[in-house]
Amino acid sequence: MSYLEYCSNCGKKNIYGFIDGGLRYHCLNCNSIHYENPKPTSTLICPESKNILLVKRAVEPGKGLWGLPGGFIELNETPDQAAIRELKEETNLDGRVNCQLGYTSHFNSLHGDILLLAFLMDVSDFKDMVAGDDADDAKLFPLNQLPQLAFTSHEKIVEMYINYLNKLKLSV
Repeated sequence: MSYLEYCSNCGKKNIYGFIDGGLRYHCLNCNSIHYENPKPTSTLICPESKNILLVKRAVEPGKGLWGLPGGFIELNETPDQAAIRELKEETNLDGRVNCQLGYTSHFNSLHGDILLLAFLMDVSDFKDMVAGDDADDAKLFPLNQLPQLAFTSHEKIVEMYINYLNKLKLSV
């Protein structure tokens, strides 16, 4: 990867080789290791009765397809804060984090490897729902009649939610 050709610490040329238990870019001059970590996101399940909220993506990847609301966690932001912010940006809704449902990964995406943290959100009122930011539309869908989702990682998060409901003995 050309973006790791030079050390971000000292500016010398990096090498790619085995260090710290794996193959990684690292600098022989200053001993810096350049980890290629996944980018974390907060990805949301927002239920309303037997429906869940989906947004139609306005940008690639997956432009025009439906997906769960959410996005990248910003610097100095907690995953919970990102969940609340992304919900507001994409749907104009206010909510709070109920619990974390789990996590999954999306490898080799347009933005590199992504770690999706799945959160169940409590939204008290959906009347002010308006698509915004990188969403073209926002809509509630019956959980048992969802359209094709933009990403398999979102399908996995929906499965996590269904498993959560089954553990609580609530019907889908």
